[in-house]
Amino acid sequence: MNRATLIIASTLIFSACDGNSKMRQMSNGELVGKRDECLRVNPSSPGKVTACENIRKECERRRSEGNYAC
Repeated sequence: MNRATLIIASTLIFSACDGNSKMRQMSNGELVGKRDECLRVNPSSPGKVTACENIRKECERRRSEGNYAC
């Protein structure tokens, strides 16, 4: 793995971790809106795919706690 690939991978991993804490602070309405956008647009860029995956995981986390907003 070359240095540029390692830097990009590290950035994505750390931004994904930071994204999870931001997701927890989001209101149900905002989270639902972002989830709907992901489903409608079906992104292909790596950053958007990661963001949409984080949104999906947050919806699942909330669902496991009995919050069925999305």
